[in-house]
Amino acid sequence: MGRPSIFSRNYEEQMRRRRINIALIILILISAGFFYTKYHLNKRGITFNIKEKISFLNKIKVPKKQKEETNKEAKNNNNINVPTNNENKKKEVLKEYIYTSDTQKKFRVVYKEENSNKVFIEVKTEGLAVDYDISTDGKKIVFDDKENQNIIVCDENGNFQDITIKSLKVTNYVFVKDKVIQRNKDYIWAQKPHFTSDDRIVFLTRLPYYATKRGIFLWYADYNGKGAKRIAELSNDINNIKYDGYDEKGALRIISDERVYILEKGSNKLRKIN
Repeated sequence: MGRPSIFSRNYEEQMRRRRINIALIILILISAGFFYTKYHLNKRGITFNIKEKISFLNKIKVPKKQKEETNKEAKNNNNINVPTNNENKKKEVLKEYIYTSDTQKKFRVVYKEENSNKVFIEVKTEGLAVDYDISTDGKKIVFDDKENQNIIVCDENGNFQDITIKSLKVTNYVFVKDKVIQRNKDYIWAQKPHFTSDDRIVFLTRLPYYATKRGIFLWYADYNGKGAKRIAELSNDINNIKYDGYDEKGALRIISDERVYILEKGSNKLRKIN
């Protein structure tokens, strides 16, 4: 379709017709494309209805006033202080018993009360390292006073009992704790106490030997300090000895230099399992 000459007498009329023809051609192409697309969509089972789409959009359109009110309500709801889980829970109150050592160092035995029962949590000291353990029934806690080489048991009523062996006779020689430690401050007399499942207490010591070339021995005693007895020799390094919980039968697992042992209920001997 050629453009009419500007010098033509009917130029304006010809241009108007030309624009109409161009618009008709574009409309025909759009219609053809629409019906072609619709035909193939219908052929594939896809329906396409413009009126239904427009009607659906009109239904879900929210009036401007209603939208503003909804946004305002949501903003107000965000400002409501909703109690957190921590606020809903009753604040946990921790209490403590105080043990004062021979050198006037304080050990704080921390516990909480649950359903009228006292539950031990931990033992804290004034800048000193401490090893502690809680009995299986939760009614006793044992810890070591490394500075004075003592082992202390505390019951749920706050009664403290020193169950340390104060002296030990070996053949014709008597080891006295205070004298041994005075001569050798690094001597391990009693450290790392731990409860067994049958309510005994095991601990680590170099007894019955004074020489540090020997290993560290595992001993046990009743929770009241009676019946102390040597069980077995372990690693020469106390840091290589650790308690590893109980097995399914309640036997205490002990790891020494990466070897695993168990101390069965009522037994006085270690059994190597690995």
